[in-house]
Amino acid sequence: MSSILPDTLNPATLLSRRFRPDQIPDLSSRVAIVTGGSAGIGYYDALALARAGATVIILSANEDKGKQAEAEINKQLKEITSYGSVTWHGVNLGNLREVDAIAKKLHSELDRLDIFIANAGIGQAPYGLTEDGLERHFEVNNLSHYVLILRLLPLMKKTAKKLPPCTVRIVMQSSEMHRVASGSTKFFSKEEINKDDDGSRLYGRTKLGNILFARELANRKLTDTEKPILAISVHPGTVDTDVQSAWTESYGALGKIMEKGTKIFGKSAPEGAEASLWAATSTDIFEGNWRDFQARLDYCTRI
Repeated sequence: MSSILPDTLNPATLLSRRFRPDQIPDLSSRVAIVTGGSAGIGYYDALALARAGATVIILSANEDKGKQAEAEINKQLKEITSYGSVTWHGVNLGNLREVDAIAKKLHSELDRLDIFIANAGIGQAPYGLTEDGLERHFEVNNLSHYVLILRLLPLMKKTAKKLPPCTVRIVMQSSEMHRVASGSTKFFSKEEINKDDDGSRLYGRTKLGNILFARELANRKLTDTEKPILAISVHPGTVDTDVQSAWTESYGALGKIMEKGTKIFGKSAPEGAEASLWAATSTDIFEGNWRDFQARLDYCTRI
């Protein structure tokens, strides 16, 4: 994959205030984790952070794609003499035992953690259960990320003590699709979570869950932090990535039209990464410990 692609000529990009990779501050000595960093938005998150000097850990399930992304990005870093690096670790976010194990492993091996981008996820795919017996959108998009973040939070708090306030960031990749979640959503029981539903509503529910998690993480776990840690949820826009294939998987011919529409009108993956990169690194965000930014970067609402 190329590190530099031309801007796409679509309304989503043309009407947005941009945050380009060269605006990222120096991240030398910083450590970042990006889930789903072997493809799509996560790939360009990992690439940009490493180009800025960070040590980046990619977490994803597919070994071939993960090792390919690691090799491609590190090759590009050598060409620009960057001091950053990328390492891939395999984990199936549909298996909580694996998730807990990798979280404990990283906590024991790392001496700091500055940035966590919760990017991996299932799109508008049909209903299904994981091997843990949980609705797959919920376990992959929500629960497994919660386990990772909560296991690694002590390390992030330790890191925050050495840095200026709000430097350490937790970024949840959300979506405007959170608005299509069922009005009865409560996240109250396994029975509720496992109820069969439309793929878009299941996806939307998890995006709502990401927003609520960031808010409650800040309220319940970050208020005692001497140097504030920011928990931020963002909407990257409509982005042309492999995740969009879920439209066809769920809705057949109609979904194929939606998928093609994304290719025509959506942002490219590098452009889609700008929102999460801004949330993870921008020095313009400097107060409080929770923020939610939906829609374009120049059209933000706090929920």
